[in-house]
Amino acid sequence: MAMRLPGGVTNASDFWELLINKRDGLCRVPGNRYNIDAFYHCDGVPGTIRTEHGYFLQQDIAQMDTGFFSMSKVEASKLDPQQRLLLEVVWECMENAGQTHWQGTNMGCYVGNFGEDWLDLASKDTLAIDRYRVMGTGDFALANNVSYQYDLRGPSRTWSWKNWLLSP
Repeated sequence: MAMRLPGGVTNASDFWELLINKRDGLCRVPGNRYNIDAFYHCDGVPGTIRTEHGYFLQQDIAQMDTGFFSMSKVEASKLDPQQRLLLEVVWECMENAGQTHWQGTNMGCYVGNFGEDWLDLASKDTLAIDRYRVMGTGDFALANNVSYQYDLRGPSRTWSWKNWLLSP
């Protein structure tokens, strides 16, 4: 088991502590996300945000050990933060489960996902489209990138919110 959840939860012990102590991961919007004071208005005036709080991960998801994975720093910089985080958490999950010989096996990878914010942001910059942008921004590549990076040769499928209309 491995995880990253709001409230500073980075492992099963943290999660258990959050549950036992009936804590909540709700916090004020971190300053490194955006200037909440510039956008917040309690009455929800058009062009403003009506809440000062949300559920945020505390670690810097921009940081990634690119040397550990088979990708350049340029590729990693254009990779959706969800993919960066997923790659690292999958490694932790394998370690915690005691898995050591998964490379080249028929192990499947199934990823559930909601949201393509990185793709939406990237699509606004039409001059910076390159091969890394295409493969690093869409949710379609989440499971496939994990399978590639870890050499998993079983089924590889990402299920996202938009797939529900297509499911049998």
